[in-house]
Amino acid sequence: MNAGIGFSILRDPEGWILSGPTVAKPTFSIFKRGEVWVACIYREIMGTISCRLWAEPQVPGFYMDGDFVIGGTFPIHYYMRSEQNSYTRPPLQLQCSGSMNFRELRFARAMKFTIHEINNRTDLLPGITLGYQIYDSCSEVSHFATCACLSDKRQYPAFFRTVPSDYHQAAALAKLVKYFGWTWIGAVRSDSVYGNTGMASFLKAAQEEGICVEYSESYYRTQPRSKLERVANVIRKSTARVLVAFVHEAEVRLLLEELTRQPPPPLQWISDAWIVDPEFLRFNLCAGAIGFGVPRSVIPGLREFLLDLSPEQALKSPLLTEFWESSFSCSLKRSSGGARECDGSEDIRALQNPYTDTSQLRITNMVYKATYAIAHAIHGVICNDTQCDKSAKFTPWQILDQLETVNFTTKTGYQVSFDDNGDPVAVYELINYQFKKDGGLDFVTVGHYDSSRPIGQEFSISRPIIWVGGRTEFWPNAQRVSCLPKPVEFLSWDDTLSIILTAFSIAGAFIAGIIRRCLCKHSHHCSHSTGLKTMQLTLMMFLSVLWITGLKPAAWKSDLVSCRLWAEPQVPGIYMKGDFVIGGTFAIHYYMKSVQNSYTRQPLPPQCSGSMNFRELRFARAMEFTIHEINNRTDLLPGIMLGYEIHDSCSEVPMAVKVAFQFANGMEPFYNDTDSCSKSAAAAVPALVGDSYSISSMSMTRILGLFGIPQVSHYATCACLSNKRQYPAFLRTVPSDHHQAAALAKIVKHFGWTWIGAVRSDTDYGNYGMASFLKAAEEEGICVEYSESYYRTQPRSKLERVANVIRRSTARVIVAFLHEGDLRFLLEELTRQPPPPLQWIGTDAWIIDPEFLRFNMCAGAIGFGVPRSVIPGFREFLLDLSPEQALKSPLLTEFWESSFSCSLKGSSEGARECDGSEDVRALQNPYTDTSQLRVTNLVYKATYAIAHAIHGVICNDTQCDKSAKFTPWQILDQLKTVNFTTKNGFQVSFDSSGDSVAVYDLINWQVRKDGTIDLITVGHYDSSKPRGQEFIVSRAISWMGGQTKVPRSVCSESCPPGTRKAVQKGKPVCCYDCIPCAEGEISNKTDSLNCVHCPPELWPNTQRDSCLPKPVEFLSWDDTMSIILTAFSISGAFIAVCVAAVFYKHRTSPIVRANNSELSFLLLFSLTLCFLCSLTFIGQPSEWSCMLRHTAFGITFVLCISCVLGKTIVVLMAFRATLPGSNAMKWFGPPQQRLSVLGFTLIQVLICVLWLTISPPLPFKNLKQYKERIILECALGSAIGFWAVLGYIGFLALLCFIFAFLARKLPDNFNEAKFITFSMLIFCAVWVTLIPAYVSSPGKFTVAVEIFAILASSFGLITCIFVPKCFIIMFRPEQNTKKHLMGKVPSKSL
Repeated sequence: MNAGIGFSILRDPEGWILSGPTVAKPTFSIFKRGEVWVACIYREIMGTISCRLWAEPQVPGFYMDGDFVIGGTFPIHYYMRSEQNSYTRPPLQLQCSGSMNFRELRFARAMKFTIHEINNRTDLLPGITLGYQIYDSCSEVSHFATCACLSDKRQYPAFFRTVPSDYHQAAALAKLVKYFGWTWIGAVRSDSVYGNTGMASFLKAAQEEGICVEYSESYYRTQPRSKLERVANVIRKSTARVLVAFVHEAEVRLLLEELTRQPPPPLQWISDAWIVDPEFLRFNLCAGAIGFGVPRSVIPGLREFLLDLSPEQALKSPLLTEFWESSFSCSLKRSSGGARECDGSEDIRALQNPYTDTSQLRITNMVYKATYAIAHAIHGVICNDTQCDKSAKFTPWQILDQLETVNFTTKTGYQVSFDDNGDPVAVYELINYQFKKDGGLDFVTVGHYDSSRPIGQEFSISRPIIWVGGRTEFWPNAQRVSCLPKPVEFLSWDDTLSIILTAFSIAGAFIAGIIRRCLCKHSHHCSHSTGLKTMQLTLMMFLSVLWITGLKPAAWKSDLVSCRLWAEPQVPGIYMKGDFVIGGTFAIHYYMKSVQNSYTRQPLPPQCSGSMNFRELRFARAMEFTIHEINNRTDLLPGIMLGYEIHDSCSEVPMAVKVAFQFANGMEPFYNDTDSCSKSAAAAVPALVGDSYSISSMSMTRILGLFGIPQVSHYATCACLSNKRQYPAFLRTVPSDHHQAAALAKIVKHFGWTWIGAVRSDTDYGNYGMASFLKAAEEEGICVEYSESYYRTQPRSKLERVANVIRRSTARVIVAFLHEGDLRFLLEELTRQPPPPLQWIGTDAWIIDPEFLRFNMCAGAIGFGVPRSVIPGFREFLLDLSPEQALKSPLLTEFWESSFSCSLKGSSEGARECDGSEDVRALQNPYTDTSQLRVTNLVYKATYAIAHAIHGVICNDTQCDKSAKFTPWQILDQLKTVNFTTKNGFQVSFDSSGDSVAVYDLINWQVRKDGTIDLITVGHYDSSKPRGQEFIVSRAISWMGGQTKVPRSVCSESCPPGTRKAVQKGKPVCCYDCIPCAEGEISNKTDSLNCVHCPPELWPNTQRDSCLPKPVEFLSWDDTMSIILTAFSISGAFIAVCVAAVFYKHRTSPIVRANNSELSFLLLFSLTLCFLCSLTFIGQPSEWSCMLRHTAFGITFVLCISCVLGKTIVVLMAFRATLPGSNAMKWFGPPQQRLSVLGFTLIQVLICVLWLTISPPLPFKNLKQYKERIILECALGSAIGFWAVLGYIGFLALLCFIFAFLARKLPDNFNEAKFITFSMLIFCAVWVTLIPAYVSSPGKFTVAVEIFAILASSFGLITCIFVPKCFIIMFRPEQNTKKHLMGKVPSKSL
């Protein structure tokens, strides 16, 4: 919940209790029935005694008088009515608006119930009646204050709580996420101190657990709807399926309603405190959510108390009246109009809403425990062993002292105590949103967390969890094809072991009963033990754990105004009276004197301590100089004398708050016991300059904003101060850290640093500034190795730990969002054991502070600072200081004595007395150094801005009225519109957020020739310039160690082209390995996230950084294999022609004539074509060559086989015709032979024509066979056509082989059938072996195998058929005779 920073209870060292609200709410008026009493008490508390009534008191929601009244605040409404103040009249009284939070109403009534219960007890505060005043804070603050920051007792010494700190919850949530193995999550938080601080704690714990966060978004309910939609869209588009939400109930309700409009993928919600709010059970998208909540409890009697409400009782309280009317949609008598009147039939017991729901009393128990804690503290102060004194006088710090030591157990059995930080022991239940049988959601406790247990044993799960989408724990079935719910195992009653144990248990009880009966029978009495019934209860710690000023003895009840002076007012450090006095605060000292209060006497007034910050003293004197300059002008406030009241805030919040009240009330010694303070009065100052620090400025403006007193800061840079809802009266002349964070991220990105360290002050300034920087850095792709925080009041061990983290870091660049005081301690610690050289990146808080130039380890540092300036006459003013003038101011006295190590007359002891020889002009320190007037100029501008605003209110065109009456908000209205140029040429104006235009110098710490370090401006940043042009570097930068080359700071070196980045497991995205691109992929940029595939026709080079055209492979003419195959092809054709010539020459010889010379010549012709057609397979495939090669091959081979088939048939038929009575030869004469060859060939021609017509073979780039090259080949087009051609050739070859085989043994000296048989065997063998060779041959070799088959089969034919004949013709002419052929002569073997 909103941690209540804005409305925290503070106790300054004097011991008074102080409230600092975040909204303009006059809370000082709520502790008195009469409207003025507390107003006066507050002013007494602040050390002043003038009563000023600024506004009407706020009416309490519930009130009961008593001897001592306890205050309470609860956010019963969600909003405060918003109005745009014109500052021409006093702002309207604040009012709550929006729907009522019935759950918070129950909490408020629980406090009332508890006080009634205490009043009825006789053992606690006997005879004392406690009263109560309970207010509605409109959700602007919350009683459920869990922010870890509230454990800081230095800032919040009077704060206690019964709810555990978010420190424990953040650690528990990180352990929970780690436990379930989630390493990739999203995060969303409320944009408030609660959300930002809580999420920062969680992210730090998550980082230690090795958990990565995809996004971290923030939202606050008053921000524009566009911001809410943007956050919802980030969640919808996220890849993380787990979402951790550190969100206030009001923000989570708006977020869930927005997500419901367009639901994201199923998310596993991990929530914080809102997990126990029943309102969110209506959102089904939260089903399966888990988170930690305070334990569930039961408070006896509370439900009856809540339901014991009648219309008459409701009319007594405006809150109960609104509750009754909104619950029953009717109007109570005289309460409202326009609705039906309530008729008494309304039954509150029939209501079902968070008010009547007492099934989950968690936070309610926290309220119960807190109220009891205060009661026990009062009891400890005013009661002894027997009775209580209702007239006892006591001080608030006595109650505070008692609260620190309370240790008791409530009626319901809960232990109540506080540790040194005011926190209870952190005990949580692990809550799971599970579906009930009726389909609704319900809270189910599935585990526990107890921070008091040994480390590693804090967290336990006691029952199954239902996950997102209603999933439970699953396990695969035996076949591992589906997931089944895991069996739930426990010791059931029907278990054998349970039966045995039960039998022993009952037997033991029976034996014990018998023994007891025997003992009682033989004894005079029996002991009967009685025990207290214990129950679990919950109670919410409300924001003001002690509204101690509301605890007033009855003796104080008086209608008169009783203004008591509690302490002396703070004396200003520099003061001058005037017609109008401007206030100023500067952090001139680093500390406030720390005193351990015993609470047995009034605490001492707060005092500053530590060394003096001479630079801040110069700022204070710059304001003094500026007012003197304005008083001497005739064009600005003519005739008006401005005064000043300048205080030292000691760099501490309590002192700043006290000074703020003093500015509001004044210091007049006015005491009034009759006047009712009914008249309004002006503030002591119309406006003020300061403070130097954000945290002090935030505390001051929260108070001053109540009265509309404007505050113009010269150096408070926290981006949170731009929130006009929380800080309506705050303006500044220094730019917001929002711009500086963006500028720092840009400069880190500009110089290529992706691996940096970060250190910050553990304050709102440091935390908000670093959060803005980290967000901007994440958008720029910058990774942070570590992010450490430190505050100067923390233990030295924390400082040493931060220093050791820096020393061990691998990041060579460190961004420091540090306050000057914190940085000084860090640098001094690092100097003891210097780390490796670091490149420091600084903020304007210290980069322009000359004090740090003595640290040589910071040489080369760069950062942004406000622009340098010159203020004419200022140096002379600073140096015009004499001992007499110094004695008039305690600050100047201390400056003089510390600078010259002497004592001014009567001012101090133990040192030599100043003798007048001291020369302030000879000093060389930050006070006299006017070479770098940067922040000083901002003081100058701020003072002039206030002067211009006063001029606009009291002056007309000619003169000014020094007696004019005006209110602070009129000055505030004028300040918002000022627009002028100072004498030294600087423009002054404010935007709607009260900020000035962000203009920075880029500062570089460069080593001069004498070895000292100087501030050099090397660039500029102007937020008003177009995007991308804001930042420029104008001159060379000197880096760490004096080097001129930009230092490198990366977790991993850049991945060169040809590789990609692979994030190392469990490390930020900037830590990666360089993985070479896979085969077929390239990366042509440095630090590529992914490699890209080359286009199909391209292939990576050896470096894999570019794609080159793939080599195209085909059987080209210049290939060695092509040349060989061509030679064989031409040789074969030549042989065929030669054989034809031999046959032609001997065409009349018997052997030629006997073998059908006509078919022989046709066969030789076809063989010649077969040899030559292989040449069509060589060369780059084209459309015509693809069609030609297959068709030519098919037709020529069919022609060849047809001729062989014809010859075979003729041989076979010739011998068959010799049989008696056979006339077969007449069917196989020359005409028939020609027709058969023609017919067989025409069939193949027809097949080829159909193939070419329907789907012809065309050139094709084969990209699949080889990744690295392209095979240019002829696609078949129609596979049917191709196989038809081959099948037809095979069919004819088979016929030819069969006929030749049948004729192989025919009687003849030269039986050609034998040779045909051999030729067909060769033909078939070649083409059968072609198939596996064809399939397995790569690329161009596929075509070569095809050519080889053509040539081999052709050579087989010509060799087997024609070579024997040519041999006889050429070398055995004696066998070339008819007699020999007819078998008359025995043949000889070849």
